[in-house]
Amino acid sequence: MRRLPAAVVVAAVVLLVLVAAHPVAGPVSGPQREAAEGDDTGIELLREAAYAGRTRSYTGTRLVTTWGAAGPSSALTYVRNVPGEGLTVRAETAAGAGTVAVGVDPGSPAAGLASPFDGMLDVLARNYRVETAGTGTACGRTGRFVQATRADGSPAARYLVDEASGVVLRREVFDGRGTLTRADAFIELSVPQERAAPRMSGHAWYGGPSLGGGPPTGQVAHLRQRGWDVPAALPGRLELFTAGETAEGYLHLGYSDGLSVVSIFVQRGTLDESRLAGWHARSRGGHTIWIRGLAGFEAAAQQVVWASGEHVYTVVADAPADMVDAAVAALPHQEGIGAWEQVCRGADRLLSWISPFA
Repeated sequence: MRRLPAAVVVAAVVLLVLVAAHPVAGPVSGPQREAAEGDDTGIELLREAAYAGRTRSYTGTRLVTTWGAAGPSSALTYVRNVPGEGLTVRAETAAGAGTVAVGVDPGSPAAGLASPFDGMLDVLARNYRVETAGTGTACGRTGRFVQATRADGSPAARYLVDEASGVVLRREVFDGRGTLTRADAFIELSVPQERAAPRMSGHAWYGGPSLGGGPPTGQVAHLRQRGWDVPAALPGRLELFTAGETAEGYLHLGYSDGLSVVSIFVQRGTLDESRLAGWHARSRGGHTIWIRGLAGFEAAAQQVVWASGEHVYTVVADAPADMVDAAVAALPHQEGIGAWEQVCRGADRLLSWISPFA
């Protein structure tokens, strides 16, 4: 019997979640519709911002801060966007020198989810009240605020959209208690082309269809027939938007509430806990899970690995900690009932492609 090396599992996850690797199913659309008379224009302003974030050339410096049980963690990211090619992102943290990723999709977690596809904004509109909320400034530029609010009136997210370029200047995400968990803001921004560029093609940062009604029903049914557990939704209003088996033989499920993303990878096999250096064990319901934050953001437990039965689960998320905890708790946790011998072909290739933000 051969155990699944934890490093291989994580490498595959980070590759698919943080790096733009596959062409999108269709072209990126511009702002699609006018708000009806009397409607608030918050969601439409975010559509325009998502479009601007993909179609404008810009360079800048962003400060990203996350808050978790261990306190805050911050990093500077230097970004350069080239329409049609994606973002070049260089991140520097207090822990070490900068790392670089090239061709990052503007709507991916690595880019701060500031330019999501229309389908993700549709999910946002279903789950939250989205309204404009006055004006503000960041890095010397004036912008308009858009706030997403929960049914109980607590804030879920707030965006500051640049009036001149349409680029998102600042993005804040709050947990279910209304506590700020992530702030991503430009401290310097240069937009040499203030007018939008022509329509461009983008990248589907999950290697599957962009958000827009979820995966085909037949595809989900096929996966379930093959023995995979595919929940239609997870706690926190997380909706399934992509599902499929990879060439390496594991299941990939992607969920979003319109603001955050939770990605789940499932492999048949057993977990080699001896290779989880840098991870921290936590007990959940009498079972052990292993957690760590994304590099540079150790305060937020955004990566979780555990074994259940004959499967290994890996969760990678750009989401508040309470949402990640609820999603993990909703997935299977049971004692091993045997072992599968699993050989991960292409492991060297996966490890060579690992994102610098792993």
